[in-house]
Amino acid sequence: MSVDLEATMEKAVALADFIDAAREVVSVMLNVSAMPALAVFADREYQQGQRVGQGRQVEAAEQADIMIGVPLTEGAVHFEIDVPETGDGAWLMVIDGAAEGWGSGREAVFSPYRTCVGVTLAAGLALATAQLAEGRYIDEQIGMLRGRHEPAQVISRTRLPGRGDDFAIQCEKYVRQFSHLNGWPEDRSMR
Repeated sequence: MSVDLEATMEKAVALADFIDAAREVVSVMLNVSAMPALAVFADREYQQGQRVGQGRQVEAAEQADIMIGVPLTEGAVHFEIDVPETGDGAWLMVIDGAAEGWGSGREAVFSPYRTCVGVTLAAGLALATAQLAEGRYIDEQIGMLRGRHEPAQVISRTRLPGRGDDFAIQCEKYVRQFSHLNGWPEDRSMR
């Protein structure tokens, strides 16, 4: 099952702003009292689905200088956003339709680790990106809500009603509200 969540990007945003906005969106969606830190990594290497190179952590100062959603001349931009507290994360790939030969727009594609925390994180990242970059939120593969909705509508309509203190438990509650997923993903988090 593919679970990419996407956001179109009408304007570029700083990676640091995007990470801050994602933390706020996830915090609101989960109704948590504290949101764990997010870490951004670049240049990670994988072979046959196994990480073989840790890559380098992109520190906050560098994140402020990296613009996501600028026109690309070739290829894609790749980052991995981790939740160190739980061992979960999501891959981010920013693609430019003009460089790829299929259009003129840019998209941020989020592929979560296959856990409740990963899926919730990817949803929050995509929603935050769509809001900041004045784009659309695209959830064709998970289908949290039927039809097309503005990011703010998705956040308010899927927000957990009860306040919680445990981030991973709230992520599991968030994903389990979508009964059509039939208990997928099985694991709450990587830890």
